[in-house]
Amino acid sequence: MDNPTLPGLDAMKIRTLYILGNGFDIAHDIKSRYSDFREWVEDSDDPFLVGQMDVYFSNRRDLWNDVETALGEYDENEIINYCNPEDEFDLDHPMRSAAALEDAPDYLFNPVIGNFMTKFQEWVDSIPLKGVDPVYRLSDSDKYLTFNYTETLESIYGIPESQVLHIHGYRKSSRTYVMGHSNHREEDSSYVEEDLDFVNDTRAKIIGWMNGYVKPVDSIIKENKTFFSSLSNIERVIVIGHSLNQVDYPYLIKVKDSITPNAQWIFTYYDKDDIKAIDSFISDLGISNYKKIPNSDLYIAD
Repeated sequence: MDNPTLPGLDAMKIRTLYILGNGFDIAHDIKSRYSDFREWVEDSDDPFLVGQMDVYFSNRRDLWNDVETALGEYDENEIINYCNPEDEFDLDHPMRSAAALEDAPDYLFNPVIGNFMTKFQEWVDSIPLKGVDPVYRLSDSDKYLTFNYTETLESIYGIPESQVLHIHGYRKSSRTYVMGHSNHREEDSSYVEEDLDFVNDTRAKIIGWMNGYVKPVDSIIKENKTFFSSLSNIERVIVIGHSLNQVDYPYLIKVKDSITPNAQWIFTYYDKDDIKAIDSFISDLGISNYKKIPNSDLYIAD
C-alpha cells in the first residue's frame, strides 16, 4: 500500500527508512510485551522460572519491564550470595565449603538463565497475529529496519521481504532470535585481592556466562553490510515504537553514518518517558534535523 505517510511532507516522494521497535507491534494489539512473556512463562510447564529470574535480575529494575537492561545489570556477588548453600564457611571442612560455593551457581544459576533464553525463543514462536489489521500508512517502496521478530510488516502490510531487515531474527526464516545485553566485562574485572581464589574464580565464571548473552552487535552489522550500504540515499528516518535503548545504539549509529548527512529524523512518542529517551538519543548522536510527533499522527484515519 503506497500511501502518504505524513500529509504535507510527501508532495514529492522522500526516500524513507522506518526503524521499528516493539511499540510498533503493540500498537496493533499484538501481545509482544515482556509482561506478556511473563504471563506466558507463568502458564507454562515451568512457572517457577519467573520467581527465579526475579531473584537474580530484578534487583535494580523490574526485569519484565526492560529485560535486556536488567540482564546487563547483574551482580555476580549477589548471585553468589543467592546460590550460597551454607550460611557460614566451615573452617573444619574448608575444601567442602569451597567446592559447595564454587559449584552452586552451576546448578542454581546457570541452568535458570539458559532455560529463560529457551523459553523466550518458544514464546516468540507462539505470539499470534490472527485478526491483526493495519494501523499505519506504510509504503512498500520504503525500507524497514525492524527489531521485531514477527512478520507484521510482510503479512499485514504486504511489505516485500526484500525491503525489510529483521536485525534480530525473523519467524519466517529463523528460529534463533537475538536477545541480550551490552555489558561485556573482563572475567577478572571483579577480582578482589583479599578474597580466596575460589571466590574470585566463581565471580569470573559467572561473568563469563553472562558475557555469553551479550548481543553480538558488531558481527550482526557486518553480516548485514549490504542493507546498511543500501541506505546511502535515505533522506528521512521515521522511528516508531523503539525505546532507543542504549543496547541498540550501535545499530542506530550505523544508520546515521549510512544515510545522507542532512536526512531528517522523525521520532514518534506515546508519553513523557518516550520524549525523554528521544531527547537523550538526539543529544548522544548529535542529530540536528529532527521532529517529534505523537504516535497517533501516523495512524490511518478512521
